[in-house]
Amino acid sequence: YNRYMANKTNNHDFITAGLIKLGSFCKRRKQAVLTGLGVLVVALVVGTAYQAHCQKVEEASWADYYVAQMALLSAGQQEAFNLLDAINQKYPGSNAAQYAQLFKGDLLYSQENYAQALDVYTALRAQAKNTQVATVADLSLGAAYQATKQYDKSIETMKQFIAQNPTSFALPQAYFTLALSQELAGQKAEALETYTKLLEDYTKSYWGAFAKDKINELKK
Repeated sequence: YNRYMANKTNNHDFITAGLIKLGSFCKRRKQAVLTGLGVLVVALVVGTAYQAHCQKVEEASWADYYVAQMALLSAGQQEAFNLLDAINQKYPGSNAAQYAQLFKGDLLYSQENYAQALDVYTALRAQAKNTQVATVADLSLGAAYQATKQYDKSIETMKQFIAQNPTSFALPQAYFTLALSQELAGQKAEALETYTKLLEDYTKSYWGAFAKDKINELKK
């Protein structure tokens, strides 16, 4: 019992001594401690406020994107384009801004305004941070070069995409655009090679079936 009480007393004294030393340190460094706590509190408040601000900005940017899409139906294409460009200016680099420009480019492309679509895709690709947007922008850029008969640039864009994205879900389309641009550029041997790879790697897909038809056509 005496040993137990002695150990308990020693532990208590050790803890007490530690608390006294901590209290003494805090007393001597009172201003520094208070300043440190103040900085921590400010950092937490600023961090929380920044997160709230980011969420608010993101919600507002997507709301504007929705308004721009609706404007296409109610106010016409030019008004929709104005609103889409406004998102890019108001929320530069945001996901909504990137998708807004992608939407604009796709709309121009679907209307066969290929040169204008090419300008949009080029600008978008230079600033795209969202990986999905960047992927679609690359593919769209290759298709737009092809549509404007800039086959060499289309081929270069698709080869670069394939080299940099060896596991991308978009590889079949990239190979398809590459092969077609090679064919249109008069590079028959290269086109056959790309179509063959497309057939071998994606045999049971739409891309494989298309490649098979193209191979038969080019071998005639």
